[in-house]
Amino acid sequence: MSLLKRLTRGSDDLDTPEAALLPLLPYLPKQVWEPCPGRGVLTRTLAEHDIFVIETFGDFLVTPWPRVVCDAVVTNPPFSLKAKFIARCVELGRPWALLLPVTTLGVRACQRHLHDAEIIFLPKRIDFTGGRAPWFAVCWITFGLRIGKQLNFVEPE
Repeated sequence: MSLLKRLTRGSDDLDTPEAALLPLLPYLPKQVWEPCPGRGVLTRTLAEHDIFVIETFGDFLVTPWPRVVCDAVVTNPPFSLKAKFIARCVELGRPWALLLPVTTLGVRACQRHLHDAEIIFLPKRIDFTGGRAPWFAVCWITFGLRIGKQLNFVEPE
């Protein structure tokens, strides 16, 4: 069992609905790396929007950058490992976008890596479970995607 599997909990294994991805799409390059594909929902949604996705199923915390061409990391990482994922993205030195709880911004271990981050706040809470009662807000914390402002608020439709 990989280190990643041992460190995460069942509540970390949630699919990313298309609604969460839509505000990020205009800023994504055409080829991305999805290191936590789970059941592939995010990957399929990206592909439906003409973005080529390289999936890896190993431990992102130690996996080297893929040898095939890709221009950014895009994933919904295990929330219990958010600080480690942010640190790993910073270490890789490439553009990235992580879908994380808004409360990530208050976590000291994350803050030290977010000085140049650009954040997209979603217009509503995302229902990851299908239970229609999302219990927390998430945002895309990004780096290197040239969004243009540090804080970006998506208006509800």
